[in-house]
Amino acid sequence: MNPSLNWLLERADRKLTKEMDPDVSAITRSVITELAEEGLPIGVAHAFRTKQEQDALFAIGRTRPGKIVTYARGGASNHNFGVAVDLFFYAAGGKRADFLAPPDPRLNRLVQAMKRHKMQWGGDWGNFPDYPHFQLYDAVNGQAKPILGPRYPGRPVHAGATGMDRTIVRLIQKRLSLPLTGLFDATLTRIVKQFQRRHQLQVDGVIGPVTWRQLFGGQR
Repeated sequence: MNPSLNWLLERADRKLTKEMDPDVSAITRSVITELAEEGLPIGVAHAFRTKQEQDALFAIGRTRPGKIVTYARGGASNHNFGVAVDLFFYAAGGKRADFLAPPDPRLNRLVQAMKRHKMQWGGDWGNFPDYPHFQLYDAVNGQAKPILGPRYPGRPVHAGATGMDRTIVRLIQKRLSLPLTGLFDATLTRIVKQFQRRHQLQVDGVIGPVTWRQLFGGQR
């Protein structure tokens, strides 16, 4: 039996600390949520690392026992800038972490979901492919951060949901050309269902990650 979504997000949040770029954290949570709905439980192995922690990893296989795990010294990894995550799949009901390699279709699905949010994949690196690694941009080499669309709030938005941010509801209403009341009422539910039906999505009036992606272009 797979772990629950709340269990997955709670453990991910232990890694997605305040040092992380908030967009990278939001993207990671969104993809965890999306793939959990497909029965693919994702975990975060590494996120932000200090330069000292990076140097300790760099020493493995060189001055410390073990196989080489990184070619980046402290300050030369995008983990040190909080813009990268290493992801894995939970197995055995959450008791084991599986780091997958191509052509595993589960990894292909994860890569597809992360790239839809403009995340770069370490598996595309020809000289040293890093299959668990995803980064929003190359901060080490001065690459500019990409412009992203509206960020998925991390929880489904629907009529009756508690703690809804009215700014988010107004954003949805603006996208659907409705009056900006900030209220997720019966009218908005009906229009969302029409939108879902038109795009062949699950017609439930709930804006989860899949409907959000269709609404806003899938950039976050």
